[in-house]
Amino acid sequence: MERFAGLLEQLPRQQGEMLRALHLAQEELGWISRDAIRLIARHLRVSEAQVYGPATFYAEFRHSPPPKTLVTWCSGPSCRVVGGDRVRRIFEAEFGCRLGENTEDDELGLWLGQCNGTCERAPMVWVNGRVVGPLTMLETVKLARRLKDGEDPIAWPRRPIKIAPATFVAAEQVYGAEHGSGHGSGASSEGTGQ
Repeated sequence: MERFAGLLEQLPRQQGEMLRALHLAQEELGWISRDAIRLIARHLRVSEAQVYGPATFYAEFRHSPPPKTLVTWCSGPSCRVVGGDRVRRIFEAEFGCRLGENTEDDELGLWLGQCNGTCERAPMVWVNGRVVGPLTMLETVKLARRLKDGEDPIAWPRRPIKIAPATFVAAEQVYGAEHGSGHGSGASSEGTGQ
């Protein structure tokens, strides 16, 4: 917390720095604790309620320590139509915690996620940021039990995929130079008669 307090002092004391301060707290601490909310409020000279509002509004901010293994349940329509609610109930039963909670030992957590566009793998979950799916009910039970036993999902037969923001470098590697390094260089004159 001391390191976070020092980093917070580097931010301007303006209310417009609220989200930046919350992101800083989560990056440094792994979650937004009550103590972090108190420090942010004091630094920005606002009430704790004014910090608590945005901290709880955005789904990406965590309010409990992150678990060692995080299962993020997809709440998107494609996953729900093909059995996503049953997937969630299986994880809740196997882990002994409800959606949005960690197990008592903080080894496992089941948290809510929004659709990330991998609907062809519905119903699915993310395990520490990796998409695992499509899941049958039996596969969900096996996955939950393997996670409880501490197994790594990368070793499983259906290799999960990593969800990460696209970058121009990645686009260039996959699609060729015209989709990467040309960004920001201005419009092409090709086909314009110029």
